[in-house]
Amino acid sequence: MSEQNELSSSAGPLEKIVVRLEVEREGYPAETITAEFEGAIDRPQLAGKIASILDLEAEEILEELSKPECLHPERHHGTLKLVCVDLHFETEEKKHHFLPTAKWERVHRWGCKHFRIAVDACANLELHSGDPDGPALNETKEIGHHRGCLVVWLVKPGPEKNG
Repeated sequence: MSEQNELSSSAGPLEKIVVRLEVEREGYPAETITAEFEGAIDRPQLAGKIASILDLEAEEILEELSKPECLHPERHHGTLKLVCVDLHFETEEKKHHFLPTAKWERVHRWGCKHFRIAVDACANLELHSGDPDGPALNETKEIGHHRGCLVVWLVKPGPEKNG
């Protein structure tokens, strides 16, 4: 037996760790996502699993998982709170949940992908709050925590004011 195998067998099996993450989304019952790991939690792998289930970016999830209020490192249990955005484009609309720490630019990209808007056309659209003529949203700002589902429109910008 090699030295490596001797070390593995003498150390015994690695501890199984079960991670439970409660996902809270406006208008939906809480959902629990579980993942099993041996020895240690693989946060990038966990983030990838959650991202694929929720149709979010793994990098954003990974950043959120590093916060003790989201996933406590010793309890292996946490809560992921998402905010609802009701995104409209022309005659279509789709509700989707995002992390409150995500930037509005993320909603813009998701909308262009979901509504199948060409990349060059997407670059010429902007997000407006409430209705097509509502105030433009600063896409570098975080979505933030909100109650209910935020109505947002993906529209062509209007004429410049005082132009």
